[in-house]
Formats: sequence, C-alpha cells, structure tokens
Amino acid sequence: MNRNAIILVIVAILIIVGAAAFMMRQPANTGTVTAGDTLLAIDNHAADHQIHAVAVIENVSKADGTLTNIYTDSWIQPGGKVQMDISKELGYNGSLPSGTSFTMKMWCDPHGNGTGNATLNMTVHGGTADKLMDETRAYLLTASHEFYPLSSITSDQINTTQDPAKGAEFLKGIQSIYVELLITVNPDGTVTITQLTPPVLCSLAAGG
Repeated sequence: MNRNAIILVIVAILIIVGAAAFMMRQPANTGTVTAGDTLLAIDNHAADHQIHAVAVIENVSKADGTLTNIYTDSWIQPGGKVQMDISKELGYNGSLPSGTSFTMKMWCDPHGNGTGNATLNMTVHGGTADKLMDETRAYLLTASHEFYPLSSITSDQINTTQDPAKGAEFLKGIQSIYVELLITVNPDGTVTITQLTPPVLCSLAAGG
C-alpha cells in the first residue's frame, strides 16, 4: 500500500470516528421530533456524574380533552441531554395550546465514582425546537447529594409512559433531590417554568 493510500485510509477512519462521536452527543429523544411541537429537555452540566431523573407530569390535557399523567425515566450522561416531544405524547400536531399548564414533579440521583457529595447542575428547558434552548427561560437546578454507584448505562436515554403501573416502577426506590415545577405554554411557542417547590432532599419517591 503506497503512502497516498495510507493517508486516505487514515482520513476515512477519522471521518467515521468523528461522525460517530457527534451522533453520540445528540440528545436522546422519545421519537422523531416534528417542527413546531412543544418539547421538554433536561441537560446535565456536571462532568463527574450521571443523572438518573424520574419525573411525573400531572393532570395535563390530551388532544382529545382527557387528562393524563406522563411518567418519564431518564439517564443523562455527564454533559448530556435528553428531550421528549410532549405534543406527540399528548396527541397534538404542533405546539400545545397557548395557556396549557401542568405540574412537573422530578426526582434526581447523581451516579458516579466520586466520594462525598456530588453537585447537581442541571437545566430544564421547554418550547418549540427554535425556542427550546432560550437560556433566559430555562430552569436551573443546583443541589448537593451523595454519590450513588456509577451505572452501567453509557448513553443518554429517556423512556415515557402514561401507564400508572409502569410509572410506579420508574419511581420505585429512587432516593434523591426533589423539585416541583409549573410549566405554562406561551403564545409564541416558548414556555414559562416556575418553581413551586425548591430542590429538597427526600427519602423515597414511591409512596412518599
């Protein structure tokens, strides 16, 4: 193999590796995101721990007018992000109606190899895709909590369900920082996130 062929092989390998690395850092989604849909996203800004986040979105209206709860179970790697298409989850085509509001209760555990306490540094975003990362409207969550053992999960992932039994499985046994937020959809596609309960240490989510 001549020198030019070797260089071409090396360049091809670098392109493949770079593309794979880029794909790995894309946010984990609940499915294909449709332009104009209302999204919710959680970022983990910490470099030394994973975040296991379990959330309950309570009493939110579906497109057919019925009320439901949405349960989410997320693993977010250091520097990672997960997002869900809440419009699609509720049966809407496009943004949730202006004025839609719902409560989001969330529990967060830090998992890593550290000792002592981890410093949680997370943001919760909402809105249509073009408004999602508006930092002026994001909710910043900071708190301190002991490290739990590093998980074998190595990618950002989020699972959702409206089945209360499966939601109870998500919540079972999680010991963590708890926060409660009110999320309201605005006419311009943004959302307003209001803290109802500041981050507090709780015992068990299930039955708590």
